Amino acid sequence: MKKPSMTAPRSLAILASALLAAFAAPAHATENGQLRALLGAPSFELVTPQFPGLYGQLWYQHYNADKVRDDNGDQVSRTGPGGVPIKVKANVRADVVVPRLTYVTEQIVADGRLGFGAALPIVSLRNHVGLSSGVPALAPALAAQSSSLSGEKTGLGDMEVSGFVDWQQDESRFIAGLALGVPTGDYEAGRAANPGAGNFWTVRPLIVASRVFENGLEFGTRAAYSFNTTNRDTDVRSGQYLHADWAAMYRVTDMWRAGLQGYVVKQTTNDRGATVAADGNKAQVFAAGPMVAYTSESGTWAVDFKVMQEFEVRNRTEGQIGWLRLNVRLD
Repeated sequence: MKKPSMTAPRSLAILASALLAAFAAPAHATENGQLRALLGAPSFELVTPQFPGLYGQLWYQHYNADKVRDDNGDQVSRTGPGGVPIKVKANVRADVVVPRLTYVTEQIVADGRLGFGAALPIVSLRNHVGLSSGVPALAPALAAQSSSLSGEKTGLGDMEVSGFVDWQQDESRFIAGLALGVPTGDYEAGRAANPGAGNFWTVRPLIVASRVFENGLEFGTRAAYSFNTTNRDTDVRSGQYLHADWAAMYRVTDMWRAGLQGYVVKQTTNDRGATVAADGNKAQVFAAGPMVAYTSESGTWAVDFKVMQEFEVRNRTEGQIGWLRLNVRLD
């Protein structure tokens, strides 16, 4: 095996920079292929009418990943000084509580009802990265880099506010709206774990479309397309991406539903900035898994649970995501 050269400190600094990009905070940061989005959040409300009034939601998300995929879908690996292969092990865990309010007004716009929504996530994030090689001389430097790439942080995430128009019929529903991601979250450039995405804004037009059938089958989707401004702390502008959640359910009774749910993310333009990789960090992820939902006999509250496995991942973490959600009509 070739011995490490005298340029090892500089090479390790370059390696550390690349790894910091690879292991940015999951599920919230858009830079480096990550996403400012609550993946898999919508559920039975995609097909459930919402009459004028105020609705409160309290959602809990758990995300756990032990793989990071590169642009080819392979697990991330790195080469150290002198061509020494570096083994990379990573574990990312996020626990997110999402208080949300939705208000459907009496106001009619183009035959649909005008509504508004707001959500402010509270995020507990843990990143752990381990670097190792077969070269004892590199062990102290790799341990130091592992420590700098690992961290824990709990704090506010980024608020999302939205306005929409909701058209409802007996067997279908269609919503068109506009959402704004606001940089309210706890964020520090270069920190290993950030509840907030960064010092930038996200604008996303969105639609919701659903259809129910007399035989009990129900289908719904929510699709949004995100545009990001430049992060003023890093001078990186994250690429545009499509994010769509979908649900295919069967109405077992008037109160119980069961089925499959998932999401799709496809980044369509490159990240841009001096620190961005040549491939543009274009993220991709698919996910699917079972869900079950219960609506009270009065219809004033509902709860659902779902678990989804990610696959076909590019330029981000790959793991499992679970949601436990409570929705309540407040007036």
